[in-house]
Amino acid sequence: MAEVLEKKILDLLDRREEYVGRLNNLETMKPDTNTRVYEKIRQDYSTKLQNVLEKINEQRGSLEKKAKELTSQISQQEKTFTEQSDQVDELQIRAKLGEFNNDNDDFKNELHQSESDRDQTSMSLDKLRKELSDLNGVLSDVDHATSAGVPGVDASVKPRADTSVSDDVIDIEDDELIEDVQEIGGDDLDVDSDDISSGSDENKCSSCGHVNPPHLVVCEECNAELEDLSQDLDDEFDFDDMDVDI
Repeated sequence: MAEVLEKKILDLLDRREEYVGRLNNLETMKPDTNTRVYEKIRQDYSTKLQNVLEKINEQRGSLEKKAKELTSQISQQEKTFTEQSDQVDELQIRAKLGEFNNDNDDFKNELHQSESDRDQTSMSLDKLRKELSDLNGVLSDVDHATSAGVPGVDASVKPRADTSVSDDVIDIEDDELIEDVQEIGGDDLDVDSDDISSGSDENKCSSCGHVNPPHLVVCEECNAELEDLSQDLDDEFDFDDMDVDI
């Protein structure tokens, strides 16, 4: 069974090498080849190579299953070989201790049979181990062949993630962000009100130091007359230059 699978795989690997060689040779001929002809031939060999790789992958499962079976058989045979070796050693020790006479035919036959069974198991083990080694070699070739892929196509390159903005993402302008921040209540902002008050002296009472709202002209704390802001307003707005229809 394993031999048939290996032959099938090896034939496929040979075909894979054939197509890879042709594709590589075609690449060297590209500068002197008609572009349309080059693309047609390359597509042909690439398709055939891809089909071969798919068939190799299909056979790979069967090979792995067989390798697992061989490993189990080897483990069982190793256990049997140990038991048979111990049986041979036991008979030889008992003979040395005088339990058996070397001229005893029954003892000789038993010892001979035990040694023969042990040697047969050893030969079977060697065969199974070689078969597993060959199978693992084919699997290694399969790994190399399938990982290499098709020449000129980097199978390791994954499709790039879509970096375009999703329809669900809202594009917020800076002005809109500023308006949103202004609409947030004071409780939502981690701002010290004392820092804000101390930073604005525009309508601060010169008598008591109380900071009044900008529109007041009399201190709401001590009723003292506040500084006249009309001059500042005149400086800021030149009413004479404004053309107003009354």
